[in-house]
Parts: sequence; structure tokens; C-alpha cells
Amino acid sequence: RMMKGGLCHISALLSPIAHNQQQNDDEAEAAVQEFLSIKKMLQTILLNLFPGDASSSTSPQDVLYVHLYLSQISHFAKINQHYQQFFGTQLPPSRSCVAVGKGVLPGGRRVMMDCILQRGSGGYLRSDGSSTSNNGDGGKECDTFLEKALQNKHHSLRKTLHVQSVSHWAPVCIGPYSQANVLRSSLVFLAGMIGLIPQSMTLIQPAASLDVSGWEVQLYQSWKNAAAVLDGLDDGGGMLEDCLGGLVYFSAGALESVAASNHNEEDTNYFPWHKLWKTAQYICNDALANNAGVLMGSVDGNAADSPSAGNTDPSLYDEDGVLYGGYEDEETWREMSGAETTSTASSPTSEKSRVPLLMVCLPELPANAAAEVELICASRRAATCLNVDSGSLSRSLVSCGDRNQSTVPLDGGILWDTGYDYANPLASIDGNGGTSSSSCIEISSVARYVGLGCACVSTVMASLKPSKGLSMEDAANVFNFDLEDILSKMIDKSINNAKGKDEMSSLFTIGDVLNVRLYYKAASVSQRTSSDHASTTSSSVQIEMADDGSMLRTQLHSALRLKSKQYHDTANVDRDDGSVDIPAYTVVPVLGMHLSHEEETTTSPETGMPLIAMQVTLADSIRMETEMWVRHNRKYQYDN
Repeated sequence: RMMKGGLCHISALLSPIAHNQQQNDDEAEAAVQEFLSIKKMLQTILLNLFPGDASSSTSPQDVLYVHLYLSQISHFAKINQHYQQFFGTQLPPSRSCVAVGKGVLPGGRRVMMDCILQRGSGGYLRSDGSSTSNNGDGGKECDTFLEKALQNKHHSLRKTLHVQSVSHWAPVCIGPYSQANVLRSSLVFLAGMIGLIPQSMTLIQPAASLDVSGWEVQLYQSWKNAAAVLDGLDDGGGMLEDCLGGLVYFSAGALESVAASNHNEEDTNYFPWHKLWKTAQYICNDALANNAGVLMGSVDGNAADSPSAGNTDPSLYDEDGVLYGGYEDEETWREMSGAETTSTASSPTSEKSRVPLLMVCLPELPANAAAEVELICASRRAATCLNVDSGSLSRSLVSCGDRNQSTVPLDGGILWDTGYDYANPLASIDGNGGTSSSSCIEISSVARYVGLGCACVSTVMASLKPSKGLSMEDAANVFNFDLEDILSKMIDKSINNAKGKDEMSSLFTIGDVLNVRLYYKAASVSQRTSSDHASTTSSSVQIEMADDGSMLRTQLHSALRLKSKQYHDTANVDRDDGSVDIPAYTVVPVLGMHLSHEEETTTSPETGMPLIAMQVTLADSIRMETEMWVRHNRKYQYDN
């Protein structure tokens, strides 16, 4: 996907074929061979991406972010050697690397990669900042993208934060990656953060006196590390409240912890997802509300070590995130400041915590971590002159049974139309003995944006909603729906909801979509009952991977192509070759998912079964740069 201003997204890079293991090959070596194939593909793409540029070809140095999806995290060590040779060790891209499980990447592949790049940014980072317009040719100006970027003294095309040694405030990178990349002084792409203690580079563990799980303290530490990295950025640092959207990853280890605690309460095969999501949502809201205890402007200042240290109530912090406003105790602070004495510990939500988060569970995370946080943020400079806000959570229902079609059972993977018609035996009975459609899919969506039509992250989820009197399991096997239609509606929601509260319609179009990341439930997850668990040494959670999402990718491509063609026809976009430019997209298999937002407070199993979730990044980098230039040091609002 090529955007205005030279911003590009190259999606879902896969080896042309899954590497067949030779007799002496192991799985990791097969994964390396696939990565080498991907590297050759990317090299070819980069060489031909901007053929009209007078400067040298686009290179790996122009890549600012990489998503690396592996079948097993153990493959990373061998792949990383080649990754390092390709991207280099100085000013490398930021990175998120996770393991999605065996057999769920298309065709049994072991590696998938996508990346974001900014044209000319590699040369920009490595220049001395001076313009080279006088190049010895009689003062003739060099007509290259890099030259024009160097002439812009108001905004940096790209900056990186690359911590290369052990520090007291941020974890050193594991392998060659930058902790953050900042695009055009406006958008911050944060690398995946896990719960490492910066000084020791070991995963944080809960104190023996605290009744909390390891994944809980790791999650908070991940937020703390993210806040510290943001605070260490140039141009005034950054804060978690500037976040536009994010992903919160959990590993199967977190599931094990939840299942172990649940055995004491319930003896059922149903996995208690709602317990994981509820606890995680509370921790995330708490971190967002007080910047994870990191003081703005001081990367080594903190208000609390963890949410379990006894001070989890965000009302105990002042607006700068300082515990008790800097006084020695709460009573003194209340007396001196006249602060309200009403506690909000039961629900730490505020304007600062209104950040939509997509929570997903995967088999493995790096360094055996149980939690990881990945964020896209507005820079502090952008946030101070433009408005950062969230829209309201929107819900809509999609009718099922409007057309008869056979389906693949949900417990075997995602539902899709297989093309065979049959009489629908599950249509609901109306009062006259006839049949009528039942609304069984709920689409929830929320967007967070900076500026008007500048940048936005939309998060959309489709969940199965059983009819009254019908269990979730029965509903999964009986309802029929058009998956392509649902994907189309989710795309519409992601764009139409990307607007301010006072706007009649969104300023974005599908032409502003940088990428679509679609997550789908690719496995069945259940917990073993106490009798099963007592009779075996295996884990308390049973995971059965079931679907590689190939058909889902086809459906998504079709929906995006149709939407793009409609936009091109309406906007009279004329392409010489008659092709349709569609957004980049990546389809990611997960074990489970949840949309976390302050308006989405119910996490009980009766609320529905998440099927697919979509995170859409929309950006007009040129408009955003212009808005920042116009409104710097001015209040952001339009005249009536």
C-alpha cells in the first residue's frame, strides 16, 4: 500500500511455498529457509517501489516497523541472525515478534512478515541534517524525495529511539530493533514491550506476599516500559494518554494461570476468558490513568512500582501522575489540596484511559513472557497542538438466516460460505408459526484519532450473539451468515466511526487506510476438569489449532477490493492499468480476543463469543504535518 508522502505498508510476506524438511533439517532451519525467501521478495519489492526517484533505490534502512509472526518462538534465534544482516544493527526498525502456533499460517508455513516503511527515511536518519541542493552541478537543485525532506526544518521525516546498553529506565533491545520510531514528528510506532526489569533484563515476578499472578505484574511492567520509552523521545517526550490504539498480547502461560485459579471455583471444560479480560482491562485502565507511574519529563521517576503495591486507586495521583500530589500521605494531600475523598478504585477509568485496546491471546511470546504491549501513539508535539480523543463505542447487529447456505462448524475454525444451499432448519419461529431472521452477529467498533482527518486507529469486533434460550455452542453450529458481508460492514464501521464527536461524517476514506490487521479465532481452547487434570501431567489448558485462515484471507481481499473499486469509481480515480489499489492487509490467527474500552465493561461469557477482530490504521501524513505546522502553539478548534 503506497500512501501520500511516501508512507508504505508491505503486508503478509510469505515464502512462495512451505519449506519441505530434509532428513537432517529441523523445524528452525526450515523456518530460516522461509525467511530467506521472504527476504529476497522484500529486496525485489524495495528495488522497484519508487522507480521514478532520482535517488538510490529504497532500501531496508527505510523500514521503520516490522511485524514478525512465527509458528514457534524457538525459531527466532536462528532467524534473527539473518534478520540482523538484512536490516542492520544501527538505527534499525522497531519490531514486534510473536508465535501464532503450528499449522495456522497459510499452507503450513512457519514465518510471515509485514513492514511499514517511509520513503527516504533511511538516508534521512544517516544524513547530517544539511541540505545538498548545491550538488556541484552549477547549483542545480537535486530533485529527490530525500532532498526535499532535508529542506523541511519544521518536521523530522523520521527519528528513532534505540537503547543499546543496559539502563535503569528502559529495557535494552533483544536483537536489532529500535524501541520507537517517530514518523514526521507526529506518529510514534512503539516496539512490542514485555515485562522486563530494565536493570536486570529479567521478567518481573510478583512478591511472595502478594496474591497476584506473574502475568499481571508483567502486564503492568510492560506498560511502565512503554511509558518510559515514550518519555525518552525527543520533542517533549510522550505519554500513554497520547496512544491512538494498541494491542495487548497474552501467552498460553497466562491462560494456564487463569485456568489454575479457576479450578478452585468451577469444574467445567469452558475456559473462563472473562476472568482474563476483566483483570487485564483493570490493569490497563490503571496504567493509562496514571501513565504507569512514570513521571512526565523524567524517565527515572515513578509513582508506584506496580498496581499491586497497595496504591491502585488513580484518584491517589495528581494530574502529573505523582502519588499523593507529592505529599507524604493521602490525608495531608486531601487537606492541603481540597481533593475529593471519594475513591474510584473499583473502576479506574478517566479521559486518559479511554484508549481502545485489542487484547489477543497467542501460544508464545518472546523470552517466555506472559504479556506484551504494542502501541501507536501521537507524539507529544502533535498531541499538544491537535486534539486526541476517542469516539463512542458503536454497536450494530447483522441478521443471520437471510440466505440459506452451508457452513463450516465454528469449533473447526471460522465460519464461511462453502457455496452449497440448504433449507435453514434453525431460523427462529415467529408468533404465527412462520420463520423470521434472528440477529446473531454484533459488530462493536470504536476509533481514537488525532486531529481531524489526520490519523486514526479503529478497532472493530464481530461477536456471535445467541438468541434467547439458545446456548452458545448450539448457536455456533446452527446460525448461517455471510462472512464477506460482515467483513464489508466492519470495514465501513472502521472508516465511518473515525470522526470527531461534532463531525457529521468522517474525513477519511478507504484511500486513507494504511493497513488492515484482521484477527480470527484459529483454535478451540478449553480447560481440563479437576478429574482430567489429576490423571495427567499435561497442562490445565487444552489447545487445538484448527484453521489456517486461507478462505478468510480470500473473503477479506474480496471485500477490500469491492470497497476500493466503489471509492475509485465515485472519486473518479483513474489508473492507467485499470487496477484497483486496495489497502494492505494481514490476517493473524489467535486463540482468543477481546475489545477493551471503558464503555465495554461487561466481560461475562453470556455477552457473546468473539469471532473476528479488525484493527485499521488510517493516516494522511501530509495533512497531519500541515495541521501541526498551522496550529503549533494554537488551540485546536475550527471556527463555527
